[in-house]
Amino acid sequence: MDRKERIRQFMEDQFLIDFDRDVAADTDLFKAGVIDSFGYIQLMAFIGDEFGFEVAAEDMLMNVLVSLEAIEEFVAGRTAELAAARQGDVTCAE
Repeated sequence: MDRKERIRQFMEDQFLIDFDRDVAADTDLFKAGVIDSFGYIQLMAFIGDEFGFEVAAEDMLMNVLVSLEAIEEFVAGRTAELAAARQGDVTCAE
């Protein structure tokens, strides 16, 4: 299962929604009543555990992680940053 599917599956299981039937990937999940602040914290904890990085408070408070699409983009960007940093560490060590 790829990154997008893991995020989607967690959200569908945790929040009892179906992105194909109930909401679109770009739907604001707070405004749609799908997720509340407690659910948001659970989601951020899942992302941190699943993808190996901590979601900073600044990221959570910027109000951009409100849709499946935005969350997927955030995780993709963060994992790319981490991969680039690791690549730099390997290059520096050589």
